[in-house]
Amino acid sequence: MRFKVITVLFFLVTMIMSSQETPNFGDSDSHEFYIKQLYDSKDINFQRTMGLYDAYIQQHPNDVVAQIERCKFIGNSYYDEYEDYNQKYEETEECIGMLYAAYPNVPAVLMYRAESLYGKERLEVLDIAKESIEEAQHLWSNLEKARFYAMLGDYYIEDQSLSLVNYKKAQELDDSTDYSLEMARILIDQGKNEAAKNTLLPNLEKDTTLWRMNSKADLLTRLGESEKALYLYELISERDSTFINNQEMAVVMSDMGNYEVARSFLVKDTIYEWNKTITLQKLFKHDLRHLSAEQALETYRSLQKSNSYDDFLGVKRLRIFFKNPLLGWKLSELLHFAISFIILLFLFIIPYLWVLPVSFVGDWVKRRRKSEFARKLNLDWTLRHFWIISFLYLTVQFVLSLAFYYEYTINDIFEIGSVYEDFIENDALLAQGMLAFVLLMAFATLAIVNKKNVGQIFASNMSVGRSIRISIGFIIFNVVLLKILKNFINIDEVELADLILNPEAEIAATLRTYGFFVAFLSAAVLGPVYEEIIFRGAILGSVEKHLGFIAANIFQACLFAIIHFDLRLFVFYFIFGIITGMYVRKTGGLRTGIILHMANNFFVLVLLSRMT
Repeated sequence: MRFKVITVLFFLVTMIMSSQETPNFGDSDSHEFYIKQLYDSKDINFQRTMGLYDAYIQQHPNDVVAQIERCKFIGNSYYDEYEDYNQKYEETEECIGMLYAAYPNVPAVLMYRAESLYGKERLEVLDIAKESIEEAQHLWSNLEKARFYAMLGDYYIEDQSLSLVNYKKAQELDDSTDYSLEMARILIDQGKNEAAKNTLLPNLEKDTTLWRMNSKADLLTRLGESEKALYLYELISERDSTFINNQEMAVVMSDMGNYEVARSFLVKDTIYEWNKTITLQKLFKHDLRHLSAEQALETYRSLQKSNSYDDFLGVKRLRIFFKNPLLGWKLSELLHFAISFIILLFLFIIPYLWVLPVSFVGDWVKRRRKSEFARKLNLDWTLRHFWIISFLYLTVQFVLSLAFYYEYTINDIFEIGSVYEDFIENDALLAQGMLAFVLLMAFATLAIVNKKNVGQIFASNMSVGRSIRISIGFIIFNVVLLKILKNFINIDEVELADLILNPEAEIAATLRTYGFFVAFLSAAVLGPVYEEIIFRGAILGSVEKHLGFIAANIFQACLFAIIHFDLRLFVFYFIFGIITGMYVRKTGGLRTGIILHMANNFFVLVLLSRMT
């Protein structure tokens, strides 16, 4: 009896499936219909469908669309999205290759071939397509041209201006497809926020793909269009509430002043154990910024229960204290705060690791030589000044890391969860951190400058005009040196902007955030002045008294290279330090070295401003 029932059901299902309307093989989506038929008996159905395609193509040998759909069917029928693996990859490539060989001038085939390739191979096919469009426009529909320009936009994504031009052409030719998201991203990267808004806002509902709608909402949030972003989020939620990103919703609500509602979205993410510490960190930031100190303290203690390393140095608890000094402390919270003082004590001691050896080695060499080193520099700095500036440099670095990069640093050291946003992309944070460092180091340098030193800083037996002329040659030398180093060291990603002797990301962020004038003052004026005073003044002058000029110059150049934290460019920084140190000896002061340093940084700042 059971067998008969199953037989009848199977017969009915077969009748229903056979009664469904099947697409024509010449339809541009026929491959999708037949892939759905491969749930069971995959190999049998695959061979059956291939037979149907082949039979149709044999009867309609000039139906190019059917042949394209046949190749797509082969390529997608055994494709595993989870593993990103295509069991029929070789067969697919063979099919596309044969199709391309047979119809090299058919627009649909050219575009399909380009889609299956990557890199320069794709560009070669696109170049052929470009020639075809120029010579035989009548063969190309507007939709096919739009598809061509969109692929060029994708290919040239690193060249934003060229990519944007191609996306605009694609949008003009195909109004049914939305390229506003791609164009808006480029415009935002170029700092053209108003243009990005004008591109996104008229096309909010044009593309109904959830992830694209969500991406648009995210961009609108960044652009300050919170109400429009909320509108999109509501549309997304109506279709699939699980697709909503609670973090993004919290940002939107905060921008609109609904801090309690924003908190409710952040709380939703904290119920999951995976990445719980990171979600609590975001909740704590929100509470500290927008809600009461009591609420922030409650979240802080939940965060400590989740991971006691989170506030290892007690900085977050100190911020709560500044918001409300009357809230009580736990012993564990005081212990975390005490670790910061212990680190400061170590920073007080660490400079002796390189200052004392200079003194000991100098005394030992003098005893062996039975004479003092001949003084070649008229600089009054001593090892005491070397120690002071070393301690201040370490302290400034430590304080700024707590002020700007504390959570990122702690998360990285103790491997606390997975952080999706990258602070390197936060222009405001990077720019503020760099400006604070430059200003603090400029003030710290004053601690080793007195009336005698001021005269030595600006002294030089070389005129300003001649120093400027030499700086031009110095810039050319640096460019050539970097080009030579690229032939021996893996520094392919290093561009001319690295000649600025400061982190490129921070300089670029300062340019975008505060403009050229502020970047000029920090990177091309204050930076060169205090760096020359420290390295070619205090360090070179003090060490020369104990080790002689040659050893002192090598020593300061090594330190100068080390503090730039890029071993790939160690040789470049070292040579830069050696040359500017030699000019101190040659000219009798720091002025010429400062001019060389400033000219170099100004030159590269101009280059970087054009790229930013």
